[in-house]
Amino acid sequence: MRQRFGWDRLLVLLVSIGGLWPFLPGLLRGEVPGQRELPIDGGHGLYIYALVGEALSGAGSLLHTEAMWFPTGRPLLLTVQNVIDAIAAQPFLSLLGPQVGLASFAAVILVSNGLAGGWLGERIGGRGFAGPASAVVLAMCPYVWGEEQTGRVTQTLLAPMAVALGHAWTAVDARGGRRAGAWLGVAGLGYWFYGLFGAVVVAAVMSGSLFEEAAPRWQRLRALGIAALTSLVITAPFALLSALSWGEMAGGDVTAAPIPNATRLWSGFFWIQHPRIVAYIPQCLYAVGLLACVGRPRGRAVGLAVTTVLLCMTATGESIWVFGVAIPTPLALLRVLPGFDRFWWPHRALAGATLALAALSAVAMSRGGWVRFAAGLGLALSVAQGVGVPGPLSTWKVPPRPEWADALAPGAVLLLPMLDPEVGKVRFAEWIHYRRPLVNGMSMWDAYLWPAEWRTWAEGQPLVKALLDAERSRPHGRKKPNPRDPPAVELVEVPVVLPVLPDGAVAALAAEGVGTIVAEVPRTPGVSVALLRELLGEPTCDGRGRTCWWGLAPRPPPP
Repeated sequence: MRQRFGWDRLLVLLVSIGGLWPFLPGLLRGEVPGQRELPIDGGHGLYIYALVGEALSGAGSLLHTEAMWFPTGRPLLLTVQNVIDAIAAQPFLSLLGPQVGLASFAAVILVSNGLAGGWLGERIGGRGFAGPASAVVLAMCPYVWGEEQTGRVTQTLLAPMAVALGHAWTAVDARGGRRAGAWLGVAGLGYWFYGLFGAVVVAAVMSGSLFEEAAPRWQRLRALGIAALTSLVITAPFALLSALSWGEMAGGDVTAAPIPNATRLWSGFFWIQHPRIVAYIPQCLYAVGLLACVGRPRGRAVGLAVTTVLLCMTATGESIWVFGVAIPTPLALLRVLPGFDRFWWPHRALAGATLALAALSAVAMSRGGWVRFAAGLGLALSVAQGVGVPGPLSTWKVPPRPEWADALAPGAVLLLPMLDPEVGKVRFAEWIHYRRPLVNGMSMWDAYLWPAEWRTWAEGQPLVKALLDAERSRPHGRKKPNPRDPPAVELVEVPVVLPVLPDGAVAALAAEGVGTIVAEVPRTPGVSVALLRELLGEPTCDGRGRTCWWGLAPRPPPP
């Protein structure tokens, strides 16, 4: 029997759309959520979506691509790692183009989180206040806004975890276990660590249900086992591919510690403004979570409360300090396991903690009486925090088609400087307009991410090695001069000394299939530009600060 729409579902819809508010001005202009000055991962994200689109259309492959790290290429799945969002984005990109399509897709993802939260709350507490409560937590999520602000659409997709948790909450038979496990598998394919965090939350709920009297324990245990098996079956192909090709997954055995992030579990009050958004959970949600366990504690609610604490500890790094004593967090244990040396961003455990708090909010709002009143007040204050802290966030436009793209010579393109993050990520977004193989690779400024085969090739190409050496020898100047800095000492002009390259260095690079070098002149070391002018002559295009050399060929000797 179909249920009426009702005020509660209308409120869920309005709250879900309201979660767009930090990006709404830019979205209405058709712009893409992200940092205006430097669309960091937005540029890479658009590039990845284009690569996956080519693979789906038959123009490329999900297994290997030479679109980056040319000529050795990279296993695409090991570079992209998660393609659920990239596949889902293709209809938007095809129908609306890269600019409006990406903006629309980002908006749909944000709204889907709130809608999934509403569905989760209704599964937990029935019709009424429970659905809107969970929708508020997942739609007004500062953690998600922070990921969106840096262009990481993949990490904004919380809906599959929410659906998995909803099925787990009511799973008392094999069918419920299969549904929970299937959606958990989808969450893992969407972002592999969301599969982990989702599994922790699902396990907490299904294990906590063993201490309740709603169904025989053996049925609950069977549902838990079926959920685990189903999720493993769905994620097994990717897990097996990663395990067999771990040596090719650049950076997997290099990083010794997680990368620190601005994770603030106890800051972000709505009267404290932050210049840029950080990863945090509104403090009032912790109180709402505790309210769900007041009175007659439920096994599932207590399990979620404990899980929230563990995930928040994980988000802070490998240890937390209490009265001067370092206490290991679950992350310290996880990083001992195979594969977790690539878990560089512990703050993303806040996604799982937020999901657990969304479920606890539904529990509290379904209790009635003073608990419902107090939880509603806490949720209202959480919304105030979310609205007041970040303010309207910036958006960016997809770079237009470069004026030199129509004249590109056959072959791969080498972008200079190679090790500059601002050039590396922004210019990858332009690739969608000309789609030639790039000698450059994603996040190339981190040398530990270089594939071993490409490193060997680059060191064996005299011209590429000379250009890399020139960039390594000086800072990239990512920061603009600060007028408050003390005046610089008088600079002494140092004459440019060109490296001596063996005969045939240009021909050797051209023989590999490299046809064009594009230099961002203001950021490229002067010695690199001088060397290219010496070897190749005057450039054949010069626009918007970028200089190009087409059809690589040595400079003819003077008569």
